[in-house]
Amino acid sequence: MISRIKFSRQSVPFALLLLCLLSFGWLAPRMGFYWDDWSSIWFYHKLGPEGVMQSFSVDRPLLGGLFYLTTSLFGDSPLAWQIFGILARWLCCLAFWWFLRTLWPNKTMQTAWMALLFAVYPGFTQQYIAVTYSHVWLLYTISLVSLTLSLLAVRRPRRFWVLMPVSWLLAVYALFAVEYYFGLELLRVVLLWMVLGEVESNRKRRLSRTLLYWLPFLLLVLGFLGWRLFIHVTPRGEVGIFNLLQSDPLAGLIALAGTVIKDMLETGFGAWGTVFIPPDFNTLGSVYTGLFFGLILLGFALSWFYLSRLQPDDLNAAGALPITDPGAVKPGIRKWAWQAILLGGLALLLGGIPFWMTDLPITLQYPWDRFTLPMMFGASILLVGLLELIRGHTRLKVILVAGLIGMAVGYHLQNAYYYRQEWLQQKAYFWQLSWRVPGLQPGTTILTADWPFTYYSDFTMTAPLNWLYDPDNHTQNMSYLLYTLESRLGSWLKELREDVPIRQDYRGQLFEGSTSQALVVYYNPPSCLRVVDPETDRQIPKQPKSYQDLLPFSDPGLVILQPAAPAYPPESVFGGQPEPDWCYYFQQADLAQQLGDWQAAADAGDRAAQYLSGVDRNNAAEFLPFIEGYAMTGQWDKAREFSQQALEMTPVMRMPLCETWDRVDQRAARPDDPDGVIQSIRQKIGCSIP
Repeated sequence: MISRIKFSRQSVPFALLLLCLLSFGWLAPRMGFYWDDWSSIWFYHKLGPEGVMQSFSVDRPLLGGLFYLTTSLFGDSPLAWQIFGILARWLCCLAFWWFLRTLWPNKTMQTAWMALLFAVYPGFTQQYIAVTYSHVWLLYTISLVSLTLSLLAVRRPRRFWVLMPVSWLLAVYALFAVEYYFGLELLRVVLLWMVLGEVESNRKRRLSRTLLYWLPFLLLVLGFLGWRLFIHVTPRGEVGIFNLLQSDPLAGLIALAGTVIKDMLETGFGAWGTVFIPPDFNTLGSVYTGLFFGLILLGFALSWFYLSRLQPDDLNAAGALPITDPGAVKPGIRKWAWQAILLGGLALLLGGIPFWMTDLPITLQYPWDRFTLPMMFGASILLVGLLELIRGHTRLKVILVAGLIGMAVGYHLQNAYYYRQEWLQQKAYFWQLSWRVPGLQPGTTILTADWPFTYYSDFTMTAPLNWLYDPDNHTQNMSYLLYTLESRLGSWLKELREDVPIRQDYRGQLFEGSTSQALVVYYNPPSCLRVVDPETDRQIPKQPKSYQDLLPFSDPGLVILQPAAPAYPPESVFGGQPEPDWCYYFQQADLAQQLGDWQAAADAGDRAAQYLSGVDRNNAAEFLPFIEGYAMTGQWDKAREFSQQALEMTPVMRMPLCETWDRVDQRAARPDDPDGVIQSIRQKIGCSIP
């Protein structure tokens, strides 16, 4: 019964949808917002869809209208955006397949291979930054549809004046909305030449018709270059290729050629090699490791089952081989294979032009792997062209394609796992910040260093910071700013000294403050978030980068300890408050310490005690507010026990413990310590006794 199942080319869209869901849907309901997604969603919350559209006026004005439509539809729901991101990718894959079918109408199997490989291309790993890249996929789709319509206009002369003008309009919008696909636009003249070769045998007339059809698009390209080079001032990458060639033309050309070759090899071949690099299974854990291998097998099995039963439109068409072909390679296939190889290679060469012109790196590492998007086009075509040069059974090629798809599905799962983990860490960051800092004086800059996040920058985290502490602000002003020392010192933050003004424009949102109104916050999981107090935190062990440099600039007095409406992360994004854990009680005790509410600090220690078994040496400094709470309430046994545990976890805790007990010695009334417990504990720790 199963052996009788056959699939026609009409099934390809459904196969692409299933593959996109299999590759990117498993953890989509558990994802959040990443990178520039935060700014878009915050602008939507703050100023509505109009504010999102306005925020793009500084660099990509035509893109703002698209964001206006989508944010109006999906609002601030992470799940809605993740689903939309997958559907947008599927639409792009569908447009790519339609383009391939229009270019090579008799290559059902080969175009299906290309489209499926395009869907799981592993060079691009930022799928889960869904707000941002759903729009990039849509613009990719528009660009591909424009290419397809121009080819259909040639194939269907009666509809030429319907199809070609629509192609012009779509090309204008795609090109001026985002520059990523500028290089692929230059491929159009080659595609028109290829299609005209099927209907025009005279090479001279073929050339003249090709140039005539291409002329409006050439004018569009020239108009875009003039706009981009001389009219539109943008904070995006500046065109620097002319400076490179002007200073030393020969050396510049050699360096540029080396970069081009390296990037083409990396995106055309190296990207596929990444799927064979095994993940860190200790990090993944048993559940995700099992799912990883399961998805590889499932992806391979489904792809093989589908592709082995995919039927060509015409088994007698040139280059169409049934799956049971004994191994002969028809001449038409080899000729077509070389055509695909040349087209794929040329697409790789042209696809990278926008980034080579602006001296932006095309790599397989975040965040620069976003520039592999236009390279997917050529990489997928090139790979299938090379496969078709293999002499032998078509069945072997199907197995190779299915195997590569299966490995890519597993690769995307492990990538999803890392995004999921970082979302959990970011949620923990803001929950812990809200527990420790229930309110914050407007105009405060949060300073930090040793940034633990990969998929977030300080600018992007400035958005949820303002949402947390100033949710009702619907003006063009920002009340808060987050700066990492590594990224901003020497640029936006000119120098690290008192009273240095800080003025930051963030897509039309203005913040004004100074280094004299700053709060230093560190976060390095599994350690809890720490609001740095220069009085109590001078000696904490394993100090992060630049800790001592930032220490004098932290002013805990900026924390509003008992606000009328304590900060609470937006539930529509972060969900409900998590169950209390060690870090929850640490933040409660640290806040109580600042309030001088020692009983609250001691009570938090009692509740935190149940989590001691899960605390590692990285958390040793977090015992201090509990110890001080116990000591100041006369609970000496608990204070002694927590002190001993902290010291056993790491000997470098001696100095901060001594400092804590020094404070206790100064604050505690002597009648509360009739037996000299304080001195006894200080002596046991190894503190110097005055």
